[in-house]
Amino acid sequence: MKNAECRMRNVECGMWNAECRMDRKRFRLRPDALMLVALFGVLWLLPDVVAVLARPHDEAWARVQAAGVIHFATEASYMPFEGVGGDGVFYGLDIDVAREAARRLGVKAEFTNVGIDGLYDALRVGQADAAISALPIDPARLGKWAYSNPYFDGGLTLVTPAESHLANESDLPGRAIAVALGSDGDARLRYYQRRMAGIAAVKLDSPVEALRAVEAGRADAALLDRVTAWQSLASGFARLHIAAQLTSEPYAIAAWGESVELKAALDRALESMRADGTLERIINEWMVK
Repeated sequence: MKNAECRMRNVECGMWNAECRMDRKRFRLRPDALMLVALFGVLWLLPDVVAVLARPHDEAWARVQAAGVIHFATEASYMPFEGVGGDGVFYGLDIDVAREAARRLGVKAEFTNVGIDGLYDALRVGQADAAISALPIDPARLGKWAYSNPYFDGGLTLVTPAESHLANESDLPGRAIAVALGSDGDARLRYYQRRMAGIAAVKLDSPVEALRAVEAGRADAALLDRVTAWQSLASGFARLHIAAQLTSEPYAIAAWGESVELKAALDRALESMRADGTLERIINEWMVK
């Protein structure tokens, strides 16, 4: 009986294996069928692939080259960097920098007045190719936005009498430093006082009053941002000068994060302007107005 049962089981197993082989054969795709499936997949994806390949690597730079125009977004209410007249003509330090950079790229600069909160959105939607508006480089935006090399540094400066020997942070202990109440200089002075003993604060209502205190000998130096210091000194205070820059706040031209070619072109133009003195001339002209 055992031998008979074993033979029966072997027969059943053989029949089951045969059925499995038939099923595998039934569902096995022939080579020509596989080719048809692959071809269908390629045709299905072809429009998307073509669209990706046809899209310029840097859309902003492609627009600039095609139109011969680079559109700058700017918030035209911060002199001496940017302003706009009743006739719609833009002017200012940033405007001159942008126009000269565009000229060196072989294109024309055009400007759109955009609120400060909308500058980056203008780049994102393609309303502008670049933004120039006394924009400090924001590390939190790097990657999403591309910044050119800096063209101006608006950091805090130390203004002293010409005969003073104050030249850096280490010279501050034992000195009286004038600042405008609530300014960046005020905040920085409190930072120094926490770390160095013997620094006296002379807090006044305005940068001009801080400079007057230095000129009158009631303070050894004033701590002011570079723009305020430069413009204030140009309007008077012949005995005072900028002795040192203590902090850095670089301003740059911003572009959309993928605009690597446009950024590189702007960097080349700015470097050329820096090398031949044009950038310094533009800055000096507007800082004394």
